[in-house]
Amino acid sequence: METLKQTMKNISNLTGEFKDSALEYDFHSYMLQETISYSRRYILTFGFLFLLFFIPDYFLNKDINKLIIIFLIRILFLLVSVLFYLHLPNMKSFLYLFSTIYESIGIIFLWALFLSYKQPNIVIHQQGLIVFILAIFLILPNSLINKLFLSICLTSGFFYIAAIRKTISLSSSSVGLITFTLLIILFCAFAARLINQLQRAQFQNTRALERLSTTDTLTGSYNRMKYDQDLEKEITRAQRYNLSLSGIMFDLDNFKQINDEYGHLIGDQVLIQLSSYIKRIIRVNDRLCRWGGEEFIILLPNTDQEAAVQLAKRIQNYLKNTDFSPVAKTTCSFGVTSLIEQDTVNSFTNRLDQLQYQAKKRGKNCIVSQ
Repeated sequence: METLKQTMKNISNLTGEFKDSALEYDFHSYMLQETISYSRRYILTFGFLFLLFFIPDYFLNKDINKLIIIFLIRILFLLVSVLFYLHLPNMKSFLYLFSTIYESIGIIFLWALFLSYKQPNIVIHQQGLIVFILAIFLILPNSLINKLFLSICLTSGFFYIAAIRKTISLSSSSVGLITFTLLIILFCAFAARLINQLQRAQFQNTRALERLSTTDTLTGSYNRMKYDQDLEKEITRAQRYNLSLSGIMFDLDNFKQINDEYGHLIGDQVLIQLSSYIKRIIRVNDRLCRWGGEEFIILLPNTDQEAAVQLAKRIQNYLKNTDFSPVAKTTCSFGVTSLIEQDTVNSFTNRLDQLQYQAKKRGKNCIVSQ
């Protein structure tokens, strides 16, 4: 409940989107794959249903020429649906635009069908109008503003055609039909807004759970599980595309002595301050992971060993010139390596561990690379 309240605070009242554009982009990416999967099925299903509505057309329209035109319109919309079904996976970056174009084409076809009737029955055709309004709100992902705009355009065009064809007048029953249709749009908009809020609350809950499962709560760096996951992906990518990949494992020297002399809270502050500095100087695609206790690993994609050693020296120099009050100074021992052809997650990490251990044996406060 608290997450839903927080989500509603973060959502713009006008558009139903997150006020933070970066958060909105993340939500869009989060929903994209599943959305495309079910939307493709719905597009194809709706195209066939639109064709099957030719059955009531057959009973409502006795003019064979009009029936042929109606059948061709329905077949053409099915072909358009198949075309959109095939190309939807390639339109991830323009999904809302893609949806709007498809729904606009559907609206034009629905108007054309209505015009194809010599004496259309307004009550029966209104049922088709309502089905199409439901499709606009339920079948394809789109912004709430676009859905409202399209449904109002569809309804306005429908009743305008009815007026010029003299199948509707300013009678109480006609006003009732228009009012009922507008209430359907209002209900759909309300339901779509509520679903949208629930989806965004679920998204924020998922993000929070992912953050808890992959982040070290003390330092805010990634944890060991996240390191293993990312290293496996980076090794696969590096081996496939012949890219470099390096890592730095470092361990705070004499950290137990700091905890014993100053207390664990001061020791925690040292870890927080050091990890905060490293997160500021590494690149966006680099990952700082807390391996355990006072041990950390920096995963460096697209980085050769020489550049990794230079980063280790930069951290070493920072430690040399930083006062971790009340701890005067502290140092680290570094192990640095780069990916070799036969490496796995275990072999890469074990080599880092051995190199860092050698740095400890050489007297600490040094960098050993291989």
